Amino acid sequence: MIVRSFEEVWEIYFHKAHALLAMDIGLSIDHRYWPHRKYLAAGLESIGEHDNGQPRWNGKDNLTEAGAPLDYRARKQVDLRQAMSVINSAQYKSSFMAIMVSLHCDRLYNESDESAVLDFLAAQSRLREQYLRHLDLDAETVDQCYEFLRFCDDLSLALCQDEMSVQQEKDLKPIIGERKIRCGVREDGSFMLNPWLFYEDELIFPIEYYRTTKKVFADDEELKQDIVLEKPLRKMFVFRK
Repeated sequence: MIVRSFEEVWEIYFHKAHALLAMDIGLSIDHRYWPHRKYLAAGLESIGEHDNGQPRWNGKDNLTEAGAPLDYRARKQVDLRQAMSVINSAQYKSSFMAIMVSLHCDRLYNESDESAVLDFLAAQSRLREQYLRHLDLDAETVDQCYEFLRFCDDLSLALCQDEMSVQQEKDLKPIIGERKIRCGVREDGSFMLNPWLFYEDELIFPIEYYRTTKKVFADDEELKQDIVLEKPLRKMFVFRK
């Protein structure tokens, strides 16, 4: 979950919604930035799948010690079961998708020193090598494809986490080359992106999220019951060239 404080309660963006936003961004980017047309559909689908883990409501797994909803950045342990579930799900759709999701896991967890995580990353490296040989793909092309996914993920997270304002722009790592991509907010609330990567001169990216009714919860079940899935709120991110 992506958790943001709002007045006396919390706003919650589930990672599935964040991944859908990232995919929406990917669909709108000029596809000349995607290096392998043959795998465009699988690549775009992998953007939507890369965080496709359902939260497990169990005890206080999704709460801080103080009883607040737990933001993903505050999690201390790597959830290898969730990571493997996402990769296995991708494998049933496309080996190329599995490569993309596996690379994303490597990016997320490569600084861990846990033995189980290191074993997982080593196994993933072997899996990717096997797929590269099977698909007759070179690592450089695949890495460039992943940079496309990574950018969509970074921009989606920056939007969900409210990392930009009129006073504060954000530099994002580029898809291609070394020139960073700058994103910011105009006085009218619309977003700018420099350089402009999209096909259209104006785009609206929607995302659904939830707002709790209180600040503190006794357990996951209480938090789960407080989130009314049938009544999501919606936010619109407007980008103008």
